Amino acid sequence: MGSVTKRGSKYYARVRVMRNYILKSEGKSFTSEIDALLWIKQKESDITNGEDGKVDRTKKVKDAVIRFIDEVCPKRHGGRNEAIRLNAILLMPDFPADVPLTKLQAKHIAVWRDNRPIQNASKNREIAILRAVFKVARKEWNWLEDDPLKELESLRKPAPRNRRISDHEISLIIEYLGYEDKTPETQMQTTALIFLFALETAMRQGEIASLDWRQVNLNQKYLTLLETKNGDKRDVPLSSRAIELLELMQPQRAGSVFNISADVVSTTFRRAVKRCFIQDLTFHDTRHEACTRLARKLEVLDLARMIGHRDLNSLMIYYNPTATEIANRLG
Repeated sequence: MGSVTKRGSKYYARVRVMRNYILKSEGKSFTSEIDALLWIKQKESDITNGEDGKVDRTKKVKDAVIRFIDEVCPKRHGGRNEAIRLNAILLMPDFPADVPLTKLQAKHIAVWRDNRPIQNASKNREIAILRAVFKVARKEWNWLEDDPLKELESLRKPAPRNRRISDHEISLIIEYLGYEDKTPETQMQTTALIFLFALETAMRQGEIASLDWRQVNLNQKYLTLLETKNGDKRDVPLSSRAIELLELMQPQRAGSVFNISADVVSTTFRRAVKRCFIQDLTFHDTRHEACTRLARKLEVLDLARMIGHRDLNSLMIYYNPTATEIANRLG
């Protein structure tokens, strides 16, 4: 049986449930008594329907992936991209989607992973998402007794990219996109301005494309990223050139700064690189280039704070000066 206790303005619901044949007490706080009672009713229904601690052996791998997409991804930072990736994985012919969860072994996933024609870093990211799926299936849904991937080791990552962007390449891309130093009139011109802005700030493509004017403080020369890759809020200082680029977008009190999606920026930039016959260049390389250029002006701790790195060792991935550049600073 469950019970509801009022604690201040909150209602605390408690119900006793069986987990792995051990009777345990579960509780949760709610802002309304009706929500607390509904939660208890759902818990008791789960027990009545057999979800009382016995592992459900009828579920398959695809059941866990689909439920994770529907229930968990919407609550996770980056969940939209995870959902897209998981949906794609489900459609892959070699993925063990129909294997019963309780019979899944690391070798099932390893064989599928090793046959994927992608880089090890991408494979590791896919496995990380699947680990999250199986963790929830085990700890919250009681669909697994053990972690099937606990013995699956991550693949060795390749050496970090060391791709610098030359001034000549920048000029070629800007010229192809038809950009002049004025307010953009086309998506190609907006992509060019975003490209230049990334080189000034070391911001990621998605961070720039989603920028709202409410995040920008031109008077104080910074903007605020409310949600970053590592989940932290971060203030980004703005150079005089970065401010000039933002002012070309005609500042407002609120609303999208660039009025363009990250997908359009990505597609437009890739096309420009291809049409300019530039080899092995991605938009993310602007982050490497910007960090290397900013390192000429900033102390290492200021640089780490600006681009959002807590670990100075990881900062070295993005900081790639040539030996000649370092020698020139020595005098």
